[in-house]
Amino acid sequence: MTSSPLLELDHVGRRFPLPSGGELEVLRDAGLRLMTGETVAVIGPSGSGKSTLLNLAGALDLPTSGEIRFAGEPLAGRSEKELARFRNHEVGFIFQLHHLLPQCTALENVLVPTLVPGSSDSGSARQRAIDLLQRVGLGERLDAFPAVLSGGERQRVAVVRALINRPRLLLADEPTGALDATAAAALGDLLLELNRELGTALLVVTHSRELAARMRRSLTLRDGELRPTDRR
Repeated sequence: MTSSPLLELDHVGRRFPLPSGGELEVLRDAGLRLMTGETVAVIGPSGSGKSTLLNLAGALDLPTSGEIRFAGEPLAGRSEKELARFRNHEVGFIFQLHHLLPQCTALENVLVPTLVPGSSDSGSARQRAIDLLQRVGLGERLDAFPAVLSGGERQRVAVVRALINRPRLLLADEPTGALDATAAAALGDLLLELNRELGTALLVVTHSRELAARMRRSLTLRDGELRPTDRR
């Protein structure tokens, strides 16, 4: 029996109004099926709409046309409160710039998503945060502030923060773009290890063909449409 997709984009389009009138079409007829625990990369030139695609998948934006479903249920028609809960509990976000709070320690940054009402018990969340930080090699850096962490360490904190509420879907926007080759490879290792251990589906948009090649599938976004990547 075939399992159902975790995330589905059906004929999704996104247009933005232009100040001079008219519209800019960024996505058109984009289709995607992402299964539970699957890893997929989306590559494409700058300005092709990769970040827009990720924002739609994570309900940070809504499509102009088409439908997006998560675990078989459409995102359209949900209230902003319901969408906020969806983003906090079902989705983890990792960005190229880690967006850590400079006044908070590594541990405190990880715990920020748990402060939303309805999130995990604070005691269990704190222990889970400590366990995850230890898992990614930051057990001795719990009380360190972002300013004294390396770029790779800051991104590892961001990964743990994205996972703290145990989401089913992890969205990563150019996660290795600001890292050197060694740190980028290490972060790729980490994402795949956590994917295998936790079963969290991973959708990555990236310029890095090296990172894309490590995902189970790779798609290319060009002219507003998604197509399988030629891996030759």
